[in-house]
Amino acid sequence: MPGLIDAHVHSPPRLAFGNQELYALLYVSYGVTSVRDVGATEKSVRALVARSNAERLVGPHMYWCGQVLESPPLSFGAARSVVTKEEGRAAVLELFREGVDCIKIYNNLAAEAYLGIREAAAEVGLPVIGHVPHLVGIANTQDFEAQHMTGLPYFAKGEAPKNSDFRDADWLSMTAQDIDTALIAARERRFSFLPTLANGRLRLIASDPERFPPTPGSSHMPEIWFEAWDSQTTIAAHPTGDGIALREARLPLLSYVTGRARELGIDVLAGTDSLMPYVVPGESLHLEISELAKAFGDNEAALAAATTTNGRHIDSGVIGVIAPGARADILLLPSDPVADLSALKDWTILFVNGRRHDRAAIDEAVQRYDRHFHSSFYTATMRWASRFASSGKGRQIE
Repeated sequence: MPGLIDAHVHSPPRLAFGNQELYALLYVSYGVTSVRDVGATEKSVRALVARSNAERLVGPHMYWCGQVLESPPLSFGAARSVVTKEEGRAAVLELFREGVDCIKIYNNLAAEAYLGIREAAAEVGLPVIGHVPHLVGIANTQDFEAQHMTGLPYFAKGEAPKNSDFRDADWLSMTAQDIDTALIAARERRFSFLPTLANGRLRLIASDPERFPPTPGSSHMPEIWFEAWDSQTTIAAHPTGDGIALREARLPLLSYVTGRARELGIDVLAGTDSLMPYVVPGESLHLEISELAKAFGDNEAALAAATTTNGRHIDSGVIGVIAPGARADILLLPSDPVADLSALKDWTILFVNGRRHDRAAIDEAVQRYDRHFHSSFYTATMRWASRFASSGKGRQIE
């Protein structure tokens, strides 16, 4: 079958020593041959894309959007601030010259800036993806890939929160008619959706790890990540108290909305938002495929989301298919994943752009990384680096 594609990832910063290489290896260990970084957190991501695509490390082929575009107040800390139509155009053209594959916009983007971004992106042939800007809304957006199903709760009623994607309570207030009305409007405006269903469940681990235990893949992550994820000081704050129940209640509704979007003929992509709390690279895509299978009621459709649908939206005819002229990204399995999705974890041979990886060699590499990243020396070094960065002195390292 075609190699798996994760259409929504974020890459670790260079200051997290060795973690860019760790994430790349873990993607491959789960059969992921292409990823799309949808929001560079620092300048080093550009160099990581170049290294990965030149096959100077074991990892997937990378696509990237570069710096996120948003207007003040910035809810994505690493975003580039644009306010006017002219600033939006200039930002897109600069990113195009940097060689990005997409343009990502965020919650607080001004309507004028969006117009400039959309116009310039169309001129240079770059897709615009991201969060439906609160000041623009679905009604005034078109040809757009909406991540996390943003915009839907606020199509017909309510005011979106200024510094977050949405409120769980706003999702829960939607009726079936509200959902269909918003989805049909999105379809008319040529939307696609990337729901990150598994992400919502995984991020509950930080809320209550006894009730929501970490996944097996978490064992590959360095200790420093758990310390960061369990802190409420990160951009990805987790629900607490009554918020946990609201988040739990929203998850099945989001699954229903995802399935309904597909029924209405809207493309649904597979992505994970890895780098967020407990969203382990590679493993989380397997979990996302399982969640999509539940939403669609169809294993084959869920696998297609992570291969052919993602491929068509990211690099049509090149990834997500096995065909003449396509990149040789191939996953060999001992049994049919359509019959049982768990077969994905049992792959035996993987090709990334024609480069062969045998399972035993990848497993051995993961074990070496485990020993390195779980050593007391590495943990102590990373704690020092984290304190250094928090002090403000580490900004020059970017």
